[in-house]
Amino acid sequence: MLRIKAFPRIHITLIGMNKDGYRLNGGIGFSISSPILNISFETSNTIDIVDKRKYGFTEDELNRLKSHISQVAKNQDFKKVFFCVINEGIIQSHVGFGSNTMIYLACVEAIFIINQRDYSEKEVIALSGRGGTSGIGVNTYFKGGYVFDTGVKNHEQRTLAPSSTFVSKEYQQPLLIKSVELPLWDLGICIPQIVPKTEKEEKRFFQTNCPIEKSDVEKILYEVIYGVTSSLLENDFKAFCESINAIQQTKWKSLERNIYGETIIEAENTIRKNGARCVGMSSLGPMLYFFGDDIEGSVEKVNREMSQCVCFKTTFNNLSRIVEND
Repeated sequence: MLRIKAFPRIHITLIGMNKDGYRLNGGIGFSISSPILNISFETSNTIDIVDKRKYGFTEDELNRLKSHISQVAKNQDFKKVFFCVINEGIIQSHVGFGSNTMIYLACVEAIFIINQRDYSEKEVIALSGRGGTSGIGVNTYFKGGYVFDTGVKNHEQRTLAPSSTFVSKEYQQPLLIKSVELPLWDLGICIPQIVPKTEKEEKRFFQTNCPIEKSDVEKILYEVIYGVTSSLLENDFKAFCESINAIQQTKWKSLERNIYGETIIEAENTIRKNGARCVGMSSLGPMLYFFGDDIEGSVEKVNREMSQCVCFKTTFNNLSRIVEND
């Protein structure tokens, strides 16, 4: 039995969502210590994947994953494949945890291990096909911590789209600018009672809202470099919180937040009222993350006021995924 335990990532923001610059995409984000995504593998004659999560893959997404791993096995001439179980847990698809990236990476890594084949992180990332829009999830899977990348070169041929779009296409890994070990800060996670966007809706969002103006990208970059990245390197909690709040008002993050209308604002206001110094939305949401002076107290109050949401305390994570092989 092979088990891979992976840590979720929070995606703070994408950056270069314009078409008239040196580069496309890129982003910043960080790993959190819980909840853990627990995936188990057993050697099998055929590839089969069971998703036991309450809100997991759709049937189409599951079939695409099986097809992708089958193609990897064929191209690498692997003789053994696996039966995989994505175990129960609160990590849902399409809420902001980066679960799809973790699962693709874990499945590719597992098939190398089962076949007793040496591999590199770069090889697993490339064969997973993930990280096409931003390298946050593929880097935190192997390193934990905080990640800042600047996407890929702009060859004026590639579309601005979510990472799932690039799974089966030629892979180009985003340029990693900085990987930072995180300070020992607590944070809260809140999953509001909002229906997440489907993969099709995510793709439609990008088609509708890209590209944005270069001047809007420059404003995002200021917060990314002078705000979040610098504050984490200097352990400056005040500047970090101010920058997270400022990012919510930038063009791209505003577009992402607006797809939920007043509902996300109401949830955010409740969290702020109960002690949060900053609140952000991960990826396309609807999951919110927040920081403050008393996270445990804030979580308790939010759970009382928004009883239908899932709200809990966690911490920054600096560990890579955990591989256990019986």
